[in-house]
Amino acid sequence: MAPRIVRALAGFAPPGARRAIAGALTDLRSLPARLSDPARRGEPWSWVHNVGDGDFQAVGALLLDNLKDHAGLKADDRVLDIGCGNGRVAAQLSPVLKDAGGYLGFDISKAGIAACRRRFAAQPHMAFAHLDVWNGEYNAKGRIAELDTVFPADDASIDLAFATSVFTHMRMAAVRRYLAEAHRVLAPGGRFAFTAFALEPGREATAAFPFARFDETSAVVDQRYPERAIGHRRDALEAAIAEAGLTAETFRRGLWHEPHDYKGGQDFYLVVKP
Repeated sequence: MAPRIVRALAGFAPPGARRAIAGALTDLRSLPARLSDPARRGEPWSWVHNVGDGDFQAVGALLLDNLKDHAGLKADDRVLDIGCGNGRVAAQLSPVLKDAGGYLGFDISKAGIAACRRRFAAQPHMAFAHLDVWNGEYNAKGRIAELDTVFPADDASIDLAFATSVFTHMRMAAVRRYLAEAHRVLAPGGRFAFTAFALEPGREATAAFPFARFDETSAVVDQRYPERAIGHRRDALEAAIAEAGLTAETFRRGLWHEPHDYKGGQDFYLVVKP
């Protein structure tokens, strides 16, 4: 059966099955690179924990470039990776931070964290934590409510936090909680980079992302499974940023909808703790 047909049929499956099928297709596309390059044979399999389409190395490198170019990543930063998945950004950050910085990644996927701990076991500057937080798309059996989430970092201990394709799977109340936690863990002057679908007039839906109204601040592509992909009104996101005590420093429009002004797929925010 052609991958396009499989992907279309998977759209009707529950989240766990849908993501496993999509991950298997990603793994299938990765086989030539895995077979030709021995260094890539240890990459995690996406069918176990699927964090999105795309080449593990290429996507990780792109996200690292975005942190360098748009979030001021420095070699001595103490970095918090919110939703680290199976480590595609961690793999890029490890050599950058190994001499002077530090890294802590956490995720709601037990499989993703297990893969990261195995991969980085011999690198003491790389630490990982599992939080069993509920999410309708990624962890429907999670025991911790999103609004009770506490990041595994001390107050004012982080220079740079980032969340890539996290708020695109969370309702607005949960986004507010994560913004408040980011404020708590950031040191004064610390930065928080995150991506979102920031909906604006004339920039509200595409064929690939047919967002339809979900509530007063947000729209979704699938009313059955809202966390599959959620867009939030830009004004609501910026109100939540201010409410958390953070200052929006940079906003960049992503490739998901024209016009765009940077090479990331989703819209990009850099916010700062005063």
